[in-house]
Amino acid sequence: MNEVYAWIKNIVVFMIINTIIMNLLGNSSYKKYVSIVSGMILVLIVISPVIKLLKLEDKFDYFFKSNNFTVEAGEFETDVMRMEEARRDAEFSEYTDRIKVQVGDFLSEEGVYLDNFNIDYDMDIESKDFGSIKAFNITAYYGEEKKQEDSDDSSQIEEIIIETINLGEPEEGLSEVPSPMEINIKNKLSDFYNIDPDNININIQGG
Repeated sequence: MNEVYAWIKNIVVFMIINTIIMNLLGNSSYKKYVSIVSGMILVLIVISPVIKLLKLEDKFDYFFKSNNFTVEAGEFETDVMRMEEARRDAEFSEYTDRIKVQVGDFLSEEGVYLDNFNIDYDMDIESKDFGSIKAFNITAYYGEEKKQEDSDDSSQIEEIIIETINLGEPEEGLSEVPSPMEINIKNKLSDFYNIDPDNININIQGG
């Protein structure tokens, strides 16, 4: 009997407290959310004797802990994926820097020097070729001192702007023919990195 009185007392006390809280909230936008939560709490209080009678506390506790574990495991997996992505990006960045130095050495052997450099990797994790180089995009120039000379000249010579002269549309399918130097470097890079020469875009300026 005492348990019944305690049960009724809990319901009455909760209803009084809930009424006070709802009155204090007035027309607040949070009132509907508080109402939903308080309704769920009231349901738990009402069915608490049934839960005790059927000894469901352990099961509820198990499901609660299991749900928490699932959420925590999901968050941990997300954190691991983020760390893995950051580590992979750092490794690709370091790998790119090493290849850039190698390509620069290849070019300097031919008397040209690296200006801009970009690598296109296979980033499909499911691919068997994941991480392999798909393409190179290279801009180079003749003469080691070209950049320095251009910088010095720009401070002395006033810029001259020439209006574009349109000589008509280029013939369809007509593209710039690579120079023998560009072809030679393409072949060297293709052999060394095992890439199709068509996937190596190189533009040597000046000369």
